[in-house]
Amino acid sequence: MKLPKVFFQKLLIGIVLIAAAAGVTAFIKETLDTHDPESALPLISVQYGDEHLEEDKEVRRAGWEWNFFLTQEKTPLLLIEDVPLQTVEVLPNAEMTIRFSKTPTELHVMRSTADEPSEYLELSDAGDGTFSTPSTQGRYFYKVRAEWKGRGFIQYYFSLDVKPLEL
Repeated sequence: MKLPKVFFQKLLIGIVLIAAAAGVTAFIKETLDTHDPESALPLISVQYGDEHLEEDKEVRRAGWEWNFFLTQEKTPLLLIEDVPLQTVEVLPNAEMTIRFSKTPTELHVMRSTADEPSEYLELSDAGDGTFSTPSTQGRYFYKVRAEWKGRGFIQYYFSLDVKPLEL
């Protein structure tokens, strides 16, 4: 009879120790992340066909707010004029895909024309991260806002130049 009682005591102690180790590990990671918060943010990937737009070159982070275990860190939200963008040439009606290293709870993709880069219209069909480039030739600016419930949000900009098909 004592064997099952000792077995269950050891099992319970093991579960408690594993839970404590997981809690301490999460606390240490969150503490380290507050020292370099940008390294803790999810990474974006914008894909056009087989080509990936480069973050910090063609896709620019323009502000974020992130909640850590004990603190909240944030940067100011930049306007498109404050962000140096390298425009990417694309074909009309081409498929674009936006993904993150951690799936956001909400994704808002907004587009503006070159004439009015401060006025954006949200793309209603881009909530899953997939959308098509415009069919009309021209330069377009995109503003992406990804939100993670309970954690925060990140905002990005990128620019596409839609070129006609060359025969």
